[in-house]
Amino acid sequence: MAVRIRLLGEVGVQVDGRPVELGPAKQRCVLAALAVDAPRLVSGDRLVARVWGADPPRRGRETLYSYISRLRQALSDTDAVEVVSRSGGYALVVDEPARVVDLHGFRDLCARARGQSDDPQAARLLAEALELWHEQALTGVSSEWVEAERDRLEQERAAARHDLVDARLRLGQGGNLVGELAAWAAAHPLDERVAGHYMLALQQTGRIADALAHYRTLRERLVEELGTDPGAALRDLHGRILAAESTTPAPEATAPVVLHQLPAAPVLFTGRTAELAELDRVLSLTRGTAAVAMISAIAGTGGVGKT
Repeated sequence: MAVRIRLLGEVGVQVDGRPVELGPAKQRCVLAALAVDAPRLVSGDRLVARVWGADPPRRGRETLYSYISRLRQALSDTDAVEVVSRSGGYALVVDEPARVVDLHGFRDLCARARGQSDDPQAARLLAEALELWHEQALTGVSSEWVEAERDRLEQERAAARHDLVDARLRLGQGGNLVGELAAWAAAHPLDERVAGHYMLALQQTGRIADALAHYRTLRERLVEELGTDPGAALRDLHGRILAAESTTPAPEATAPVVLHQLPAAPVLFTGRTAELAELDRVLSLTRGTAAVAMISAIAGTGGVGKT
């Protein structure tokens, strides 16, 4: 039977795709408290603290035994998952935790991605890891431990999302990330890693001025709200973007068209009819002979029509 224990969303168990009835919220909290550490031992005292906090009920131990017994009964149809008693506590024994418990599958995929030198493969593994999340982790159960664990798991989720963005930016996919990162930057206005991702995505789409403007806005907020400048990593990125802008050639201006040609020949030469007739007569006398008509000079003041 295919068994799946879900912690990255509403706490639950599915066997062959069908949900298993796990009882009240505190009983499901016991399952979650065991599953996060599966298959390691969780002491009885730690289980009680995880389920009820620092102020457990007077009969907390007896109630815990009852929950363990009911969980065993609920999971009795499969031999892939078993709650076992060991000296000092309990353990959730599962075949291949990364395959059975979605949280362990998520962590396994993230670890494999971070060991990759191939960005496409790392991006694929991280995307697969994040697809295991359905909603907020440990939904449907509550305790002080649950709240703290939920926050810690959300940080792991955010780190995986950042790593995925890093890989995709190295692949030059910033154009596909601008919208998503703009929303992240608006939701986390003081997060320098988010700001760096957004600036890189803007740079990859040619929006260098917007990237530099976002840095200025972030710097002003950090100074105003926290009294500090951006960290070294973001300052270095800002410097690289500035350097890239200064080395980007400006667009070539279109040179004006300059005509290099003589004026058109006149259609009609006006005036000097007698002189033109004399030239025609001299030309006709030399046509067909070896004689050459020589004109040594045409005299006259300027503007009288010598040309």
